[in-house]
Amino acid sequence: MAENERLMNILMLEQESKRLEEQLNSINQQVIELISLQGSMNDFKETKEKEILSHFGKGIFFKSEITDKDFLVNIGAGIVVKKSHDEAIEIINRQVLQIEKLKESLIAQIETINAKLVELVEEYQRGKG
Repeated sequence: MAENERLMNILMLEQESKRLEEQLNSINQQVIELISLQGSMNDFKETKEKEILSHFGKGIFFKSEITDKDFLVNIGAGIVVKKSHDEAIEIINRQVLQIEKLKESLIAQIETINAKLVELVEEYQRGKG
């Protein structure tokens, strides 16, 4: 393999590794958000308050009266269904499991790319020496 071709392969693999690491960071952030959501849902279940501040968006809140402790969950295509606390937590647990599987796959891809990078860099250095 020519020196320039090796360098191009190294650069392409480095870019791919960085792209996958960015995806991994995004996935880690999603897991953190889901775990935080579970905590908030548990706090909501335990609260004795009759009013809460509901987030409307962009730092705007409004007072809401708690009339029911069930959750409305978007199941896709704009369809929302009523779920109990436990059912909603189970949905989140399944999402976390799916994300963790994706995370494992990304880590395996990153490890494969990094091993190939080490191999190419060593080849490149031997060719230079």
